[in-house]
Formats: sequence, C-alpha cells, structure tokens
Amino acid sequence: MKRILLILLTSMTILASCASQPIVTPAPALATEPANISTPVPLTSTAQLVDLKSGGFSLAVQPELEFETDDYSINLSDRGGELLISLNGKPYIASIYTLESFLDKYLAEMASRGGSFDGSDPYEVTIDGMSGIAIDLTGNFLNDPMAGKAVAISPGEDFIIFGLGMSNLGTHKNGWAESGSVIFEALIASIKFKEEVKR
Repeated sequence: MKRILLILLTSMTILASCASQPIVTPAPALATEPANISTPVPLTSTAQLVDLKSGGFSLAVQPELEFETDDYSINLSDRGGELLISLNGKPYIASIYTLESFLDKYLAEMASRGGSFDGSDPYEVTIDGMSGIAIDLTGNFLNDPMAGKAVAISPGEDFIIFGLGMSNLGTHKNGWAESGSVIFEALIASIKFKEEVKR
C-alpha cells in the first residue's frame, strides 16, 4: 500500500508542473448524461475534519480510513488496502487546460506508473455547489484489476481539485460497487471549498 501511495504522491507532484506548459486545448463537449450531484453526508461524531492548508478544501474522513496529508493533498486507504483514494488541490491555468484535458493527463501519468485504464465518457458532477467532471474507470493498476472513479473540478478560475478513488478487484471482485464507490462519494460529498479558491 505504501508503494501505491508513493506512486500517487509522485504523480501529483509531476502534474503540478502542468500549469507551466504552454499547450492550449479547446474545451471538448461533455457527454450528455444526467448530472451527478453529490449529496451531503452528515458528519458523524467520529468523522475527522481535515483541512488542506494550501489544497483549497476541507473534507470529513471517517474513522475506518487511514490517511496521510500534506498542504495540497490527502491520500486515503481502508485498513485492508483494498480501497485507495487520492485528492489534490493545485493552482491551475484554465486557459492552458480544460478539466477534461487535465484529467486525461493525470490518468495518463497514473497509467505510466503501472496501470492501464479504460474510462467512461466524462460526465458532470457537482461538488459543494460547483460543477466539475468525472470519469468511471476500469482496468489494471500494479498488475491488479481495479475499478474506480476520477474527478476534476475548478472552483475558481485558477485552482483545480482533482483525484481518484479505486478498489482492488483482485481482493474483492465487487469491492468498488459494494463499498468503494460509497466511501468515495461520501468523501466527495463532504468537500467544502475555501473561499479564496472560489474566485
């Protein structure tokens, strides 16, 4: 599990350099699927509120999850290592990347670190009242079958929150459908953007 978390952190660091590359990509049309609106999940008395100082958001982490943070990101897993989640907040130049092109670059970086993914067409999601995109994923990561979801949202013109959640289907073949997606959606629904990144 520490190897996977290291790979996720390394990928996030590499993607931080995305903002300085002068590639302009026109915004592609999103698939016309119903919007997925994250429903707020009430904080339990045992949930821990985690505030990412420079990451632009806070979220509630349930006690069954282990996590590590830095100022910009949080990496989580269940105790068995079946579910892995990484969420990141970084400065972003909207004129260089669309949400979809940024998410494509993030997933390509993850694939170069030991994965091969098939993704759905992007669809709209709403997190803390702001629109973003998500892609459902299946494939392999570090030679294990996986399923999951990647998200990207820009709560302000110059900031992006992005990440993914994935379950190791080699451990539990219905892990994403039965529990991983529920935990990921609860985390996403608990996200609150900081006012300074909503500009």
